[in-house]
Amino acid sequence: MRTGWAAFMGLVLAGCAAAEPAWEAGTSPEGLYYEVAGEGPWVVLLHGFSLDGRMWEPQAKELAREYRVVRYDLRGHGRSAGFTGPYASREDLRDVLDAVGAGRVTLVGLSAGAQIAVDFTLSHPDRVEKLVLAAPGLTGYVPKDGFAWLAPVMEAVRAGDASEAARRWAATPLMAIPTNPAGDTLMRTIVADNADLWLEASNPEQVLTPPAIERLSEIDVPTLVVVGEHDLGDTHRVADTLVTCIAGASKRVVPNAGHMVNLAVPDVFRETVETFLRAAARERPEQLPGCATSKEG
Repeated sequence: MRTGWAAFMGLVLAGCAAAEPAWEAGTSPEGLYYEVAGEGPWVVLLHGFSLDGRMWEPQAKELAREYRVVRYDLRGHGRSAGFTGPYASREDLRDVLDAVGAGRVTLVGLSAGAQIAVDFTLSHPDRVEKLVLAAPGLTGYVPKDGFAWLAPVMEAVRAGDASEAARRWAATPLMAIPTNPAGDTLMRTIVADNADLWLEASNPEQVLTPPAIERLSEIDVPTLVVVGEHDLGDTHRVADTLVTCIAGASKRVVPNAGHMVNLAVPDVFRETVETFLRAAARERPEQLPGCATSKEG
């Protein structure tokens, strides 16, 4: 009996192990570290500032059971190359896609990652299938609420204490995850590992010109905007701008979540993304009024 049970459990465990996606790591020609797993349509995960590809841990493995998932570390983050000269994050993304052999992809970005996803879509529209923009940033948007909450972080930066700056940053209203201790711990660990970002003398990013906020009506792919109900006011304003100016875009406000929505409610976020990815593309409505348009490339 014990032998039969042991054999049965061995088969079960072997089946579970076989189902676990295997991650393949690599580095793009420009020095960006990436990981790829799964089979199916391409889905690319873009993390936020001060984080790295590990922030997608609660979603990446499950998504890789149905999709070919790519997660990578932005320049200056994680195991990717630093800020050694002028660069553009949207072109770094193209570099990663070319390195892994991806054609058209769905981009899932959070915060700065969402901003990069939009900029990339405007620069390379033929490479994008769908967009998921979580807690989004937006090139050209001017914040309205100020940054008083950032003062303790900048005090540590001026003192040259990168570790303390990172610790204080992780405790800000933007980053903290009081509703999910496991997600908060993961976020704080990643932020601490990326502490050296706070002492970078400059960031020679070549921003999109004209900025994305003037060109959103050019985006012609199914788009989902996800924002936590407790996120900052400026993030909600960006989300509303995206939904208003990208024809056919939809918005999901997630309860009990702030800016780090994928870590605050990981299962809800994953299910929201999966539902959107499986949905058939809807017909694009007519261009909406009240949104700026640029004729420049």
